[in-house]
Amino acid sequence: MNSAEQFARQLCLVLDRGMDELDPAISERLRAARERAIGLQPREVAVAQIVGTDGTARLGLGDESHPWRMLLAVLTLIIGMGISYYWNSFDQASEFEEIDSALLADDLPPKAYLDPGFQAWISHYAQQSELSAQ
Repeated sequence: MNSAEQFARQLCLVLDRGMDELDPAISERLRAARERAIGLQPREVAVAQIVGTDGTARLGLGDESHPWRMLLAVLTLIIGMGISYYWNSFDQASEFEEIDSALLADDLPPKAYLDPGFQAWISHYAQQSELSAQ
């Protein structure tokens, strides 16, 4: 944090402490003056204000006169997700193809793969190969 940011934070703390001691009429005049000043600013700057007139924090998202921007962003996200799903389906299909071709080229009958003992042997063999790889 640089010295300008530190000074701004200290100034905000001092001003916040003094807010409780202000007369309500003065507070109302300050609020009205702030609203007038914000009204004179360009639209982009007014929306980008961090603190609302009621003292609560809000998020300024820029020029709100174009609601289609949010729709465009959501549409782009959906299209990107669809392309990703489509692309990954090719990888998955090639993996299934490799497994199917290995099963068909093997000498074991298909019933052997359904045997519970074979499943236990496969999991034991996988654990052994993981241990030997480490």
